[in-house]
Amino acid sequence: MMLKQAEVPAISKAIDGLYVMNDNDRLKELARMREKAMHDRASELEEAILTGMERGRAEGEAKGRAEGAAKKEAEMLDKMKAFGLSDSDIKKIFNIKS
Repeated sequence: MMLKQAEVPAISKAIDGLYVMNDNDRLKELARMREKAMHDRASELEEAILTGMERGRAEGEAKGRAEGAAKKEAEMLDKMKAFGLSDSDIKKIFNIKS
């Protein structure tokens, strides 16, 4: 009851609510259910964030690999042309029909 003596209205009101809730099994169960729902929601949000991060990382890695492959291909074509190969010769080497 020491807290009751503080005479801070907001605290007194909260303490009164706790006493009422403590005496009422239905209110205790509702409070427990609300707390569980809040915990479940926080867990769902955390899982969604982690899934999104994993998906973004995988997409970034795939994009990086594709860009790297395209860059290597462009470098190879430039080298082939630098050695004097024509576009038609390069297409023959790679069996490209056009």
